[in-house]
Amino acid sequence: MSTLSSRPRTTPVLTMSPGRLLAPERRVVPFVGRAAEQASLAEWCTGPEPVAVRLVSGPRGVGKTRLAREAANHMAHAGWTCLNVPDGAEPRALAAVPDGAPALLVVDDAELRGPGLAELLRAAARGRNGALRVLLVAPGVGPWFNRLTATDLGVRALLEPARAGEDLAAAVLPGQVDARLVSALVEPYADALGLTAPQVSVASVPGGARMLDLQAAALCAVMRAQARQRQGVLPVDVSDALDELLEHERWTWFRSAEEAGLLGEAGFAPEAMDGLVAAATLTGVRTPDAAENLVRRVAAVVPGVRPGAEAGVGRWLLDLDPHRALPGRLVDPHLLAELTDIPELLRACLAGAAAPSARRAALRTAGIVVERLDGRSEDLGAALDQLGAAVAVLPEDHDVLRSVAGVLPRPSLALGELRAEVTLRTLAATPRDDTARRAETLRDVGIALGEVGRATDAEPYEREAVALFRELAESDPHRFRPRLAALLANMGATYSDQGRPEEALRCEEEAVALLRIVAADHPGVVTLDLTMAVSNLAVTFAELGQPLAALAPSREAVGLWRELAGGNPGRFTSHLALSLMNVARRLLELDRGEEALEPAAESLEIRRRLAAADPDEHLSDLGDSLQAMGSVLSDQGRNEEALRHIEDAVGIRRRTAQENPGWYLPDLAYSLRALGTQLSDLGRRDEGLELQQEAVEVQRRLAAENPGRYVPELAEALSGLGVTHSRLDLSQEALNVEREATRTWRELVESDPHRYRPRLAQSLTNLSSIFAVLKLGDEAVEPASEAVALLRELVTENAAKYGPRLAEALRTLALALHDQERFDEAGRARAEAEELAGARRA
Repeated sequence: MSTLSSRPRTTPVLTMSPGRLLAPERRVVPFVGRAAEQASLAEWCTGPEPVAVRLVSGPRGVGKTRLAREAANHMAHAGWTCLNVPDGAEPRALAAVPDGAPALLVVDDAELRGPGLAELLRAAARGRNGALRVLLVAPGVGPWFNRLTATDLGVRALLEPARAGEDLAAAVLPGQVDARLVSALVEPYADALGLTAPQVSVASVPGGARMLDLQAAALCAVMRAQARQRQGVLPVDVSDALDELLEHERWTWFRSAEEAGLLGEAGFAPEAMDGLVAAATLTGVRTPDAAENLVRRVAAVVPGVRPGAEAGVGRWLLDLDPHRALPGRLVDPHLLAELTDIPELLRACLAGAAAPSARRAALRTAGIVVERLDGRSEDLGAALDQLGAAVAVLPEDHDVLRSVAGVLPRPSLALGELRAEVTLRTLAATPRDDTARRAETLRDVGIALGEVGRATDAEPYEREAVALFRELAESDPHRFRPRLAALLANMGATYSDQGRPEEALRCEEEAVALLRIVAADHPGVVTLDLTMAVSNLAVTFAELGQPLAALAPSREAVGLWRELAGGNPGRFTSHLALSLMNVARRLLELDRGEEALEPAAESLEIRRRLAAADPDEHLSDLGDSLQAMGSVLSDQGRNEEALRHIEDAVGIRRRTAQENPGWYLPDLAYSLRALGTQLSDLGRRDEGLELQQEAVEVQRRLAAENPGRYVPELAEALSGLGVTHSRLDLSQEALNVEREATRTWRELVESDPHRYRPRLAQSLTNLSSIFAVLKLGDEAVEPASEAVALLRELVTENAAKYGPRLAEALRTLALALHDQERFDEAGRARAEAEELAGARRA
């Protein structure tokens, strides 16, 4: 609970709420900057399209709402009907617009809206008599936006251009320093308060602070000058202005309660004030009865509320209205502190609350968490705890739960498990007779489970969703064919995660075919879905050991992602980086390492930049690109450079695997094996051995949990460990692990000969070499002979790829035969090996 004895620490002269002056609708300060954004919105409004949707996005406090309101004000002066659409009023919004009149509808906090927003957009997509513009205001594109695009193709066509917009930058005026802006904002706040504007001194720092922080700094300077009656220049610190302003707010809460006669025996004790305001902030109650009931519930956990005073205290909270009257970034620290200090407060707020209040409370808490996911906030842990508690007490209502899941970012190290929990509860609350909603929710569950590494658990949900979407697509292909295709693509990824690439390939080929049909009929509408499906198809070809087949869709995916990223770098550049990395891997597998260097380097450069800006979302991706670049450099003989990249990848993957082992532990195992091999190749064999042993142990754990997916990786790790044992003259240890690897590859060949015969041949060659070192020449001949036979078959399929491996196996066989004094056979094997090597050199 915030520190409070009888009153807040600061005691300014003013009793009105200063924070309300920051409200965009008051327009206390002139609209500053954003000239390019204003011009772009005006051009969009007057464009030729009869109906259009746009998104104004960016972090809280950068001025999104003010920009949207200024655009509406500008168009109103041009004769347009401009409406701000309140939460819950979306279905009625179009009815309020005169027929034929050009209209602009502003939907603030779009990410927090319920199903009414989809209804509004469906109505807009059908068209009307007169131009219509819908301006959405939200922190950014997320699951909430993607769900809206799945409504139908008409809505999808409206929303796809909105996806391409850039987030508002924090800097309001290019090249402007924050100090000048703060100084310019002091006078209008002083005028609004009837005070004299002070002179201020702000550290001259480059522009980049959020507009809300700059306004708060100017407002604090005015209030500080009045309270202390100081003359001369006042120093201003933008970084702590919101904290200082919050103290002023707490003072006005205190004084307003005093003036209402509610402090003390008539209402509540001073120490109860912070908890009461936090409860009103969280739930946003809107009626006297709801406010009275809230006070009654909260009084059980916040001591000091007098019996019988609930109605008066409720009216006081309604007048304060902190949920809507004050910026979230101003009061959310207070809310989080109270929820943390009074663990029972959250449950008391939501116990018996109506579904809309519960939804608003959970969404507000989710917003606090997302704001702190940059990892630099000291109270992230407390925010995560409170979000978990808020979700736990949500009502079992489909729309409420789905709305909450829709604002949780994905992918996310911190929130993946919570998202999975919310989607499972959403499914339980979905009516079984509502086929469309049930199919969508089943899909959400499958995606959420897959993102936390629970692909096996995800599969039955996705299979049921596919069956339902097939039924729906048969009766309404226009609406449901794109959803079926997107789900098939995701189902393919689930099969891949389980080590079932053949089934994945069938899903992905069908998805790509369906999306090409939709794309031909509706150009530009499903570009994103098609791009993702092509990307997944390429990955599956690679998993099937067909790098040449994978290369064409990999390159097609790069072109598609580059096109999307050109229109919206902030939203699609990360996908471009992944696609570039995959092209590099395919080229490497095709022994075209020099060509792989350029896409690998571009992928790494992009991901370094993204991870620096948002580690929660992009850190694991950086680990992937570091690993890929290490492999490319190693292939080019640049071993020391490769080592540095792979060491960095291991460091990142240890961190991500600790936070989310279900999803990231396989990456760690792969990087450990690669680093161990690299160290061994560089002569640091003891270090390499330790890492490879760790990799084997991790792979054993993974293979026990999901054999279909991870047994091949275990066999690879065993073979790598065997090579390092051999280099350290630990031949018996090498023999033990290579025998296990050979047995494993033999079992895998029985289920998929095409894919695993090359690895069995290599393992047999290794095994023969180890027998020879142990002077067990009689046992060395059989595995070498089997390896040669396998590789002869493979050479007929791909001489360029398998010829060198056959030559290696023939040399190993020649040595084994020579040890057995079978000199003629050894000579023939050696001669064939030399002939193959000569042909390759030629």
